Amino acid sequence: MSKRQNPSSSAACQVEENAKVAAVSGKSNIDQPEKPAGSRGMDVDGDADMGEFEDAFEDEIEEDEILVEREEDSDGVEMLGEGEGDDDDEEEEDEEVAEKKRQVYLPGDILGEGEVLQVDNSAYHMLHTMTAQWPCLSFDFVPDNLGNSRSMFPHTMYAVAGTQADRAYKNQVILMKWSQLHRTINDDKSDEDKDDDDINDLDEDPILETKTMRHQGGVNRVRVLQSYQSPLAATWADTGKVHIWDTKKLMNAFETPGTQVPASAQQPLFTIASHGHTEGYSMDWNPDGRLLTGDCGSNIYLTTRRNDTGSNFVADRTPFKGHKASVEDIQWSPEEASVFASCSVDQTIKIWDVRAANHSFALEVPGAHDSDINVISWNRKSRYLLASGGDNGDFKVWDMRKWGDSNGRSTPAAEFKWHRKAITSIEWCPNDESVLAVAGADDQITLWDLAVELDAEEEARHREAMVGPDGIKRDVPAQLLFIHQGQQNIKEVHWHPQIHGALASTAASGFNIFKTISV
Repeated sequence: MSKRQNPSSSAACQVEENAKVAAVSGKSNIDQPEKPAGSRGMDVDGDADMGEFEDAFEDEIEEDEILVEREEDSDGVEMLGEGEGDDDDEEEEDEEVAEKKRQVYLPGDILGEGEVLQVDNSAYHMLHTMTAQWPCLSFDFVPDNLGNSRSMFPHTMYAVAGTQADRAYKNQVILMKWSQLHRTINDDKSDEDKDDDDINDLDEDPILETKTMRHQGGVNRVRVLQSYQSPLAATWADTGKVHIWDTKKLMNAFETPGTQVPASAQQPLFTIASHGHTEGYSMDWNPDGRLLTGDCGSNIYLTTRRNDTGSNFVADRTPFKGHKASVEDIQWSPEEASVFASCSVDQTIKIWDVRAANHSFALEVPGAHDSDINVISWNRKSRYLLASGGDNGDFKVWDMRKWGDSNGRSTPAAEFKWHRKAITSIEWCPNDESVLAVAGADDQITLWDLAVELDAEEEARHREAMVGPDGIKRDVPAQLLFIHQGQQNIKEVHWHPQIHGALASTAASGFNIFKTISV
């Protein structure tokens, strides 16, 4: 699977819409006014080109703000002109016609002449977009001290991303603070349709603040150690090096205005050179500070943090060998501290134990997919479940308690072929063991609830509801909760670990930060 962005065509790309939600939003042939895109961003480093949030509705003239003067008789009674009393009836009729023309859109449906996709804000509790100067292949959330399982708006998030610039020396590691992330679910409502709770939703733009560090070479992947006290960030460079950064001092500068960032914080704490000049993409932190990195040459290396100093690392020079092609993703077990899983272009999933003297794998699923296996995700709640995504667009869920029959073959517990192109990212929801987010090269992010099971009657109703504009029934899995669209060349999607149901995604066109009504 090709992972590279094309910086020359993707840099500073603007998204015309906030996003498109296919599963809930309709397609309409009603003429819509063009909405100028405005933005407000703040970059603490003074780099105005770093990125900005978009507001597709800023400065738009609202129709209900136009005042119309009408004649009044001597008694102060409003005088209606000829035919003016029929306006309400005509408006109601227009609304009915418009509602009939709205149809549920699914990827693959053909848009008719004059039809456009429109975002349905009622499908999102929150939806914000952000452009970047250069596209980012990868990002990760940084833990904060604002509380776990928080739900009150507006939200604040911290994230680290790495760029794919058109010149190696232009690349950066970016620590971002996204604040003032207000609810947007009521953006489509008129003032008279809002209830008392809705009135509290402020129509304010989000704020972007950034801190940057120079990075030699493009950043293939970013992963952050999920520890507030020690939020180390690791970056896989296309030079074959893996750099480890201490983001804590940069976080302190955000949390305490006026804090000076020392020059040492702009440099990596440690650089892993075990891979030579072979670049890679797979990488994962163990909560204890150990880091696994896998390269395109099929090798996996372990780097260990020394507890006696807290800042020094020891890179193992002996690789874990067993894959026959590029190692695409790695995941530590959430239950066994010494166990990890990997997937590869060789179409296998392997399970390893770092204590093995020969650095060989313990278990494997050969032919797990009929194509390259790009990504895996280990369920943090049901720790025997592992999800995998293939280059042909399918994704599977494996029950590791049932790996291997008498003939050594393994059968997935679930398998879905919805996406039309390669799966680029997959991640279990940290709060719900049955919910999964999947991103594909077909510009879709899909949310799934694998716990959904329909009886015969419910299945019949579900199929009847999924009828396209051409009258043909569409095969839509009952487990499919939501389809998010609007980005181009989506690379990664992640659940926020401290805000239930909140996600962010990165693509050639920038970032989306959103929370749907489905999760």
